[in-house]
Amino acid sequence: MKEYLEFFGLRDDPFKITPDANYFFLSEAHQEALTALKYLVQSEEGFAVITGEPGTGKTLTVRKFIDELPGEVEFAYIFFPNLSPEELFEAILEDFGISSKEDTKNRLFAKMRDFLIQKRLSGKKVLIIIDEAQNLPVETLEELRILSNLETENQKLLNIILLGQPELEEKLSSERLRQLNQRITVRAKLRNLTEKETQAYINYRLAKAGGGNVKLSKRIFPELYRYSMGIPRLINILMERSLMAAFVEGTNELTPKHLKRAVESVGLHVPRAKPKVLPYLLVGAVAIFSLVGILYLLNIYPVKDQGVQSNPAPVTSIPQSTGKKEQATEEKEIAAQESHPIKNTIAVVDTPFLNMREEPDPESDVVYVLREGDRLKITQEGPFPWVKVSFEKGSIVIEGWVNVKYVRINP
Repeated sequence: MKEYLEFFGLRDDPFKITPDANYFFLSEAHQEALTALKYLVQSEEGFAVITGEPGTGKTLTVRKFIDELPGEVEFAYIFFPNLSPEELFEAILEDFGISSKEDTKNRLFAKMRDFLIQKRLSGKKVLIIIDEAQNLPVETLEELRILSNLETENQKLLNIILLGQPELEEKLSSERLRQLNQRITVRAKLRNLTEKETQAYINYRLAKAGGGNVKLSKRIFPELYRYSMGIPRLINILMERSLMAAFVEGTNELTPKHLKRAVESVGLHVPRAKPKVLPYLLVGAVAIFSLVGILYLLNIYPVKDQGVQSNPAPVTSIPQSTGKKEQATEEKEIAAQESHPIKNTIAVVDTPFLNMREEPDPESDVVYVLREGDRLKITQEGPFPWVKVSFEKGSIVIEGWVNVKYVRINP
């Protein structure tokens, strides 16, 4: 491995599979998930659920979140949680350094309650993070709901984050867990990277590892995206094996040839070139039209009687004014669609989560994460589809920019 890194001038392996918060790539979806988790801790709303397909970066996102937790937050991180309620309580208490061997469920619950109260009195917040939560039995999830009921007169004693694959959402939607599902106030879903994000992801990881002298053929990016489908874990695997193939060959330039070797080494299907069927289709089409023409001449075309002339129907031209009217109507419709709400109008958030940003730009920093039903006051119109809004959170007024496509304007 040392020779491999030295050959490419890297100080670290840029595409290692183990989650490393130093290599966290902030795509749009990952930024929203990270912001949602931070909001949970600030608001102490109770439950958060982060879902995504395997390899999309759920664990890495939560590790980045943990690295940025303020000092007053203590947490337990539970992995592989195919546990009964008693086993889960034991695992949580053990992570907090509390002995609980052979205790009954009631005793475990009492220890957890006493621990949470003690931490709250000392000014601490407590957070439980459960990874691969789709494996939790229904009974254990229901016990977590009961545990989350612990609160003071005005504050929750515990926040819980569930990370899982899409099956977790299906489980939470079941009739038996409807009460728990109603208590989840923060939700985010991680998606695969786009092709543009895939290229930025690769360049970012190489830069974090020292840059080195790795050269990437432009042709490799669309191919890599096609094979990896934008899944970060698969991108890492294919890039690492492509670099190894280049290293063995003694070149620092990565080409589709090296990527193909990587794809074959992990057993992915390598699509074959499609046969060039277009010439054959053209020949077939010409033959068919020729046959139709012959049949038409032999059997259908009318024979003129001598001295009798056929009178073809007159051809009527389409007035040009019709096309102009349609174009004008279309332009009016587009203008109506892009019309901005007037200043001081009240808008209501019409999506589960909406990022309020510092500037009217999807790449701008997130000021606050709004929730469905939040009422906003539009204070300024910006470049479509952005509007500046103010939101009252208790005695605090938060201002920022939102995409007007995700709000409902009150009449």
